[in-house]
Amino acid sequence: MENFVHQRIRNRLKELNLTEEQASRNAGLDKTYLRKLFERPSSSPRGNTLERLAQALQVDVTYLVHSPSDQHQSDFMLEHPDGTKSQVEVKNAPINPPARQSMPNDVPVLGTAAGSMEGAFQLTDGVIDYVRRPPALMNARDVYSIFVEGSSMYPEHKHGDLRFVSPHKPARVGDSIVIQIKNDGRLTYDAMIGHLLKRTSTQIQIGKLNPEMTLTYSLNDIVSIHKVLDMNELFGV
Repeated sequence: MENFVHQRIRNRLKELNLTEEQASRNAGLDKTYLRKLFERPSSSPRGNTLERLAQALQVDVTYLVHSPSDQHQSDFMLEHPDGTKSQVEVKNAPINPPARQSMPNDVPVLGTAAGSMEGAFQLTDGVIDYVRRPPALMNARDVYSIFVEGSSMYPEHKHGDLRFVSPHKPARVGDSIVIQIKNDGRLTYDAMIGHLLKRTSTQIQIGKLNPEMTLTYSLNDIVSIHKVLDMNELFGV
């Protein structure tokens, strides 16, 4: 079965009488982007790429990512502590999300996670992209974002996920954080996403999920510890 997002993109290509190459170029992407996307049935555009495609196809992002069935109520099975199950009716909340145009496209993307076992990557010196600012961060200072690459924090942070990071919000034990680590005298710093497990006056412990492991670093080697913002913090819940 074809990816729903792929179906919506193909529909708009037909309605606008555009080729895959034309739409890719109109979105400011490589001319082969859509062809390669359609060759990978499980893949979908994300972040700024999704916004560019929506603009090129003259639709709102929600058209590309929301199925009509999303508007209807659904059921799921709730398992109780005694092992019994019951069917629970779920209805969509009557919430109108903020218009995409009302969210400034000004949060810099500073780095992308590399596919090493420990999930290390490097924060670039400059901005590699910009993404839209969530409602609750309208007045937040120095917020930046990263794209997750690899599986070291799966399933909490999946490959391709966009994460917003605050250098000013204090992290608690259990929070996801991004740390920068000194790199043996080199000018660049390694950076890593993980769970804050423990912090003492001399050390910090970081937890990874896939595979499960604990990494310990001396605070003398740590340049920064920044909190990854959760959904409540992004939307002011």
